[in-house]
Amino acid sequence: VYRINWLKARARRDRWKEEVSLVRHEMLWTCLWFEHHKNMWEKRALQSSEPGKEAYAKKQMGLWSDFSKKARLMFLGKQVDCA
Repeated sequence: VYRINWLKARARRDRWKEEVSLVRHEMLWTCLWFEHHKNMWEKRALQSSEPGKEAYAKKQMGLWSDFSKKARLMFLGKQVDCA
């Protein structure tokens, strides 16, 4: 009986280790995704020939940049005002 409980506990521990690893990677991927979108809008802003489109692209670039900064702070455990 003790061996079975020990095996179950070890399996549970191993699943949690895997889950922690996956969550850490997902946190990194989220930040990289936000950075990718920021860079994409930055390119669009530089390539734009119309002032309205350039302004919109810069606004989107700022938005994605803020997402990235806030995500990094939240993932580091720092309090962020999400409003």
